Amino acid sequence: MLARQWAVATTLASAAVLSFPIAAAAAPHADPPPVQVVAGDGSLLGGSSYSLTLSVGGSSGSGGGLEPGQVEQAIRAAGTARSGSSVGSGVGSAVDELAGHTSGGGDDGSGGSGGSGGSGGSGGGAPDPDAVASMECQWRVADDVPAGDPRWGSNNPAAGSLVTNSCNGGPEQFVYVPDSALGGGAAAPPPPPPPDPAVLAQQARTELTLPSPVAHRSPPETNSDPAYGGLPYTWVGLSTYFWVDDWQPMTRTVALRGVSATATATPTGLSFDPGDGNAAVTCAGPGRPWVAADGNEPASNGACGYSYRSVTPNGPLRATTSVQWEVSWTSNTGASGTFPASTTSSSSSFLVEQIQVVIR
Repeated sequence: MLARQWAVATTLASAAVLSFPIAAAAAPHADPPPVQVVAGDGSLLGGSSYSLTLSVGGSSGSGGGLEPGQVEQAIRAAGTARSGSSVGSGVGSAVDELAGHTSGGGDDGSGGSGGSGGSGGSGGGAPDPDAVASMECQWRVADDVPAGDPRWGSNNPAAGSLVTNSCNGGPEQFVYVPDSALGGGAAAPPPPPPPDPAVLAQQARTELTLPSPVAHRSPPETNSDPAYGGLPYTWVGLSTYFWVDDWQPMTRTVALRGVSATATATPTGLSFDPGDGNAAVTCAGPGRPWVAADGNEPASNGACGYSYRSVTPNGPLRATTSVQWEVSWTSNTGASGTFPASTTSSSSSFLVEQIQVVIR
């Protein structure tokens, strides 16, 4: 018996993809996939051990390799290694399915008793003598084989178990059983931790695009002087009003795995750099258009303005209107914070001319 087992195991070095399909599970469970026995890297380890792999899927087959009872024991040993997880609850049914398929009345008509192919098909099935005989060679978890040891082959220790037996002191065999071969499936990996709301807030801030201000003037920017190629102009000594549109907060929200963070940019100030070398004028609000009731008085009552003191002698000047933004963030976890303030700007060119009075 020992010689037969060793000969079968080593024969897999040159062959062998051998599979032991699992019979369909009773409703409501899905049909379990077939368990396939595959030769490892083909190397004899220390002259006395051989590594095989149980996997899920592949085509059905018949013949040697691990005996049905050994496959059953290897899966059960691996299930014991994974006990305490959700795998443990599925191992018994998976093994029972496998045992029911291989120990009596095979689905493929190959015969259940003794593997001879002559007497199978009884359905309920007396135990397969080979399976009973193989129970003498118990499998155990090879927990003394560290990760990286050649006996693992190219298999991932985190995704399955390595089991072994020496069968009454005979040659030691190693079989890798992936969690997916345990019938109940591997335990679901733990969900990733919730994201840091500050990281989501940074992403939201990156995606929050602040617009350049749409700026207006009075006298209107549509005034144009044909003598200077249609350039717009304002007048010297007259309070030039300026204002911007869309003075309102802007937001951007990013959410991931139940955590959300919102970045909010709020306009807090308006400034007008007149472009003539003098200091910029600043206001707390968006400004407003000039109305007749303002006359020629300095800008007030929410208006922002600047009075040019001289004409532009060498062509147009370039003035810049800017909006200052405060940016903060909040989250549904209660965490919050601020980002550095930001400024958006737009510029325009125009002339400063004298008001011409014609007396008739």
